[in-house]
Amino acid sequence: IGSGGGEGGGKSPEDLVDEMAEQFEEDMPDLMDHERGAAGMFEVLDNGAMRSLDTVLLQEMDRFNKLIKTMKTSLKELRKAIKGLVVMSADLEAMLQSFQNNQVPGNWTRVAYPCLKPLASWIKDFQRRIKFFASWCEQGQPTSFWLPGFYYPQGFMTGALQTHARRYQLPIDTLNFQFIMKNLEAPEDVSDAPEDGIYVSGLYLEAARWDRRQKKLKTSNAGEMMSLMPIVHFQPVQNYVPNQADYQAPLYKTNLRAGVLNTTGQSTNYILDVGIPTDEAPRYWVLMATALVCMSND
Repeated sequence: IGSGGGEGGGKSPEDLVDEMAEQFEEDMPDLMDHERGAAGMFEVLDNGAMRSLDTVLLQEMDRFNKLIKTMKTSLKELRKAIKGLVVMSADLEAMLQSFQNNQVPGNWTRVAYPCLKPLASWIKDFQRRIKFFASWCEQGQPTSFWLPGFYYPQGFMTGALQTHARRYQLPIDTLNFQFIMKNLEAPEDVSDAPEDGIYVSGLYLEAARWDRRQKKLKTSNAGEMMSLMPIVHFQPVQNYVPNQADYQAPLYKTNLRAGVLNTTGQSTNYILDVGIPTDEAPRYWVLMATALVCMSND
């Protein structure tokens, strides 16, 4: 990459990347700190453990703090390398190229969550995630949870089932979720958390849409790849048997449906199946490859 300015004193590619890095540095959030937790958060209960969802939150905060540190350090190093103050390592060279192509650099994705967005959208999404978890920590448990924000949604699901198991003294392995689509569109529409279970926001349907009037899964509108779901109530039920007439829609973190297989033989991108009422035979939606995903790619 040439380092000279273009004709008329235009900025070099490095200058543009340096400006971008400077902006990212300015916008970087502080590390999250459980010491700033709201009253009652992270309290140790009589059984010697914290509430399950407090533990989930701490784990998520740790993962995000690791990412924030990586981003801050690498941005500082990149800016020094552009100015010639340190050697431009292979990692920093790759980071420079990524920034020029509006891509998320590999040294970030290695410690980040799965996300297919281009860099500019990825940064906005990253800031939204931090805001969600910082608010949960500092203002207490939200009335609904933005599932796409989690590093490890599977751990959050287990935490929600564990909460129910402890509350009613039930064995956790007898619990599963029943799903109820609410007449609520966004977190701000939710005034109170449910008595049991959790409200979840931010899920998208791919290759189908939820018909709010008929309360059924329907074919997508023309030209619509994804449609936003309303708030979904994940309700723990003991010995739950899913309705055979519902479509069991697989829920993925991203719409790159493949993922690394974990020890259970399932893709790490897969979270769980969500039963959705439909008038069609469930097989129809299988052939349509209908699924739920946690985010769009733009």
